[in-house]
Amino acid sequence: MNRAPHGRHLAFPFHIGPDGRSATPADLTEHVRGELIQLLLTAPGERPFLPSFGAGLRRLVFHQNDDATAGITKALLSRNLSRWLGQRISVQALDVSAIDATLNVDLRYQVIATGEVKQVRFQRQGAM
Repeated sequence: MNRAPHGRHLAFPFHIGPDGRSATPADLTEHVRGELIQLLLTAPGERPFLPSFGAGLRRLVFHQNDDATAGITKALLSRNLSRWLGQRISVQALDVSAIDATLNVDLRYQVIATGEVKQVRFQRQGAM
């Protein structure tokens, strides 16, 4: 079996592979992306044994969409990315903006182990 130097990890979202075993990510970059999405979408307190884990982007549905929310969101994301994924990624750019009824989160990051630069975008639409 050809094991990657980063070890064996479960795919995110978890699913069973074609061989009947739990699926694994194709490469380290895919694994890091899964970790990033888990961090961004997990609410603080959601994981009993890691209560401070998570950035809670899903909670934004219940917040007013304005510049203050965008600023708080950016600070929260910066802190959590550094704390939980600082050894895996280097944040190249983080932009959080409230435009009309849409909150945009644009993140460009570099996977430290591979040097690949990736980008992810989250949007939340709703009433202001």
